[in-house]
Amino acid sequence: MRLQGRTAVVTGAGSGIGRATSVALARQGCEVAAVDLDPAAAADTATLIRAEGRVASAHAADVADPERMAALAAEVADVHGGCHVLVNNAGVTAAGSFERERDEDLRWIVDVNVWGVLNGCRAFLPQLRRADEAHIVNLSSMVGLLGLPHNASYSLTKAAVRGFSEALRSELVTSGIGVTVVFPGAIRTNITASARGSQAGRLAELGRSRLAPMAMRPPSTVARRIVRAVERNRARVVVGLDARLVDLVSRVLPGRSGLVGRVTNRLEPPPR
Repeated sequence: MRLQGRTAVVTGAGSGIGRATSVALARQGCEVAAVDLDPAAAADTATLIRAEGRVASAHAADVADPERMAALAAEVADVHGGCHVLVNNAGVTAAGSFERERDEDLRWIVDVNVWGVLNGCRAFLPQLRRADEAHIVNLSSMVGLLGLPHNASYSLTKAAVRGFSEALRSELVTSGIGVTVVFPGAIRTNITASARGSQAGRLAELGRSRLAPMAMRPPSTVARRIVRAVERNRARVVVGLDARLVDLVSRVLPGRSGLVGRVTNRLEPPPR
């Protein structure tokens, strides 16, 4: 796909992978609609893109709200004339025992990670169909390849994104709309700061630790792979050695995450 002169809509664009992807797409010639729950963060990303000499707009939206996403599509059409590339990146995470997760936290993570992707696709597919060529990128995770213990709800949502993306790509194969699903490993973003679950505090500390820069890759690593995947219509992208190892284990030893469970259960023994 040729990116010069196209319009890209990126959710969760206020930081991390979303911001890096927005800038990377702009550098390839895209206009960018930066979407984030935090309007100030979206505006900051748009400012960065304009500093590159590209056109950008900022939009505040909750991806879990279908009415707001429908209105967002209308805004993008008014400002940019339509959407050619949709990156469903916005996401949240949780850590800890499934038995200790609250119902409201389970609904929260499903609403953002699953319904956010569905709402984005529903809102923008009419515009994507009108384009001569278009692309959808959905962010999954390495836990979408193999469910990991003490990440049950996060694994649930990212596996759902994987299955949906694979099915949608098949449905759209004759339409000129490509679909890519991305499986990042550990990436240095703000997602750990807003985590929920019984081990949320431990996860947030890990994200702030001195080891984080060494153990986690920068978001730009994922952004570069996303741009390449859109240009070459890749079906899937696995980013990072850790994600590639998980991918390998899921193929060679499917369902064998028990060893990891033995380790994580020492950090948080199951309730009695």
